[in-house]
Amino acid sequence: MLFLYFISIFYLIKHSLTEQCPSSDLCICSSDLTIITCTNRQLTDEILINLNNQFPKSTIVLNLSSNSLTSINSLTNLNNLQIVDLSYNKISYLPLNLFTKFSQLSSLYIS
Repeated sequence: MLFLYFISIFYLIKHSLTEQCPSSDLCICSSDLTIITCTNRQLTDEILINLNNQFPKSTIVLNLSSNSLTSINSLTNLNNLQIVDLSYNKISYLPLNLFTKFSQLSSLYIS
């Protein structure tokens, strides 16, 4: 009986620490959570702030194109990020230091 208790606790802890895709009505994720696509979802700056902590740390590609974003002030915990697509938004300004912590960033789309 005690053994089953510990197994249950272990399962709950492991499940709670597992990364997941952000809300399915806002984003679609690849099975390995490296590609996050949140295109054409009418995302606003406020929604993005709330989503920010939900992006898996394993994200390599983040597509936020075709939304209603006006600024991008922070993207945190995305150290593996290589490609970011911010095209077709209403962004007029990007802070200079926004992407400095992303040493692997190779492509940024902002048209």
